[in-house]
Amino acid sequence: MSFFEELKRRNVFRVGIAYGVASWLLLQLTEVLTELLEIGPEVGKIVIVLLIVGFIPALIFAWAFEMTPEGIKREKDVDPQQSITSNTGRKLDRAIIGMLVLVAGYFIWESRFKEDTAQPAKTIAVEPKPELAAAAEAVNKQKSIVVLPFVNMSNDADQEFFSDGLSEEILNALVKIDDLRVISRTSAFAFKGKDVSIPDIAAQLDVSHVLEGSVRKAGNDVRITAQLIEVETDSHLWSEAYNRSLENIFEIQEEISKAIANELQVTLGSGKKTQRPTDDINVYQMFLRGRHLYQGRGAEGLDLAIKLLKEVVEKEPGYAEAWATLAGASSVRSFQLNEGADEMVDQARRAADQAIEVDHRNGFAYAVKGLLSVRALKWEDAMADFDRAIELNPRESNSLLWKGIALLMLGYNHEALDYLLQAEQVDPVFGLLQSWIINAYASLGETEAVGRHADKEAEFSRATNSGRYVYQLLRGDMASAEEAWAAADMVTLETDELVRAAFRAVRNPAEKPDVIKFLLQNEATSRSATLFPYLWLIGATDEALDQINRIMDSGRGLRAGIGMVTIWAAYHRDQLDNPALPALFEHMGAADYWRKHGNPDLCRVMADTIECGER
Repeated sequence: MSFFEELKRRNVFRVGIAYGVASWLLLQLTEVLTELLEIGPEVGKIVIVLLIVGFIPALIFAWAFEMTPEGIKREKDVDPQQSITSNTGRKLDRAIIGMLVLVAGYFIWESRFKEDTAQPAKTIAVEPKPELAAAAEAVNKQKSIVVLPFVNMSNDADQEFFSDGLSEEILNALVKIDDLRVISRTSAFAFKGKDVSIPDIAAQLDVSHVLEGSVRKAGNDVRITAQLIEVETDSHLWSEAYNRSLENIFEIQEEISKAIANELQVTLGSGKKTQRPTDDINVYQMFLRGRHLYQGRGAEGLDLAIKLLKEVVEKEPGYAEAWATLAGASSVRSFQLNEGADEMVDQARRAADQAIEVDHRNGFAYAVKGLLSVRALKWEDAMADFDRAIELNPRESNSLLWKGIALLMLGYNHEALDYLLQAEQVDPVFGLLQSWIINAYASLGETEAVGRHADKEAEFSRATNSGRYVYQLLRGDMASAEEAWAAADMVTLETDELVRAAFRAVRNPAEKPDVIKFLLQNEATSRSATLFPYLWLIGATDEALDQINRIMDSGRGLRAGIGMVTIWAAYHRDQLDNPALPALFEHMGAADYWRKHGNPDLCRVMADTIECGER
């Protein structure tokens, strides 16, 4: 008998197959139990090692021993005439078939499960997810860091763009490290120029590590110091000083990022190397200056940023990040303009497309495209681009924020809140984000949550404090709501005449016609040239909806959509049955989106009819 036939007779092959199938099933069971019992991933690794180590001994055992009616015996002690290896083989066959049935059942269940849940482009109304907030509190602090803006130590204050830019470049490099929670630029730079201690910053941002440093630039020479601080022990894990020429700036950024990763390597895993964007240091400095101006969001700064970024991509057409930043700057500027907005939108779209053509993994470019699609009320395109942006960079706060805003405009209030809270994890002190979280909670009628985030908005935002009056409206305290709203308008509009007029109509409905006339005559005074919140507050629904329709017809879908968010607020529930609302939803494309992706939280679409209100 040949060796191969002897292996078959002794069921060595069957034992090997059975061992492999049983091992796979055991690993699946181990994965489930470690999640349920909250056991660390080390258990799974131990099981894998033990199964690998046990494979060869199992085969040796199958070769050397045999099952008999009297028990296990050495193969050489069994009379070949009395051997029952064929019976044992049939039992092994049945065992293998049984385990394969379990494997097939598992794959069928998994495929069905994934089919039901893994549809990122589908938007459905969902129940609140308190576990998201719980997960937010349970973030592993050992994998969190904030990169504070490096201090400009140069004699020239105009070099601030360079020190800020270097900080942001290091931040962007760290974001690429798996499993590391990196606080976004908006929140990291919120403490710039403020007398706040490192422990206080870390506490507000909920991080365990802080990177700080300084930059001194003189001509073509640069000195950079950086230090990594462990907050819990208030100790310096790493510090270094670099005296180099500007041509070495990319290497310095890479060295700093690698040094931080090495200090935390036990828990982080490895980062992805960033390619050198340009060999021309002057072009790079021009990009840093342009991005610095874009981050300021001022009209003059944006115009100069766009001019500089255009020069950058003209000299370096393969600079994807410059294209994406040009797209972002042009998009923001288009929202500020009345005349010339369409041309700026076209420029933003072309720049975003070019960024993606150069680097198809540029998530920010997809996010800008998504925002532009919201402006055009192209909801399908917007959601697809937002999903792609989040897939490429799940920790980029703008993508999460913008998708949350789009979902809130469409009335998917619970789902919108989920995305906004995810954005808060990497951008915890961003005032504008807090405002949108307040809007989401207001749509759900969560008064206490609105109050908590109104406190955060007041602390982090210098521009507005809308959360205070939203909180009072939910409480039904109209007098306090008026004062809070008036205070907010004084900051944003430098006048409170619109809100004072609106609340006159709230107190005395007989004044409503005169108030409506006054509001319409002073439309230009309102924020973003929309009176919708004031008109909707006093029940002037026809005038409010007429204004929203006019804004949409002018091609400003994003501005109209922001006004639409007011409709879902809990303190306006009694106006959801307005007979003119279905036509508005059809006009803005929301109705078609609902028909394809499911009803929003407060409306039901039935063929050609739409009914809204509490279920």
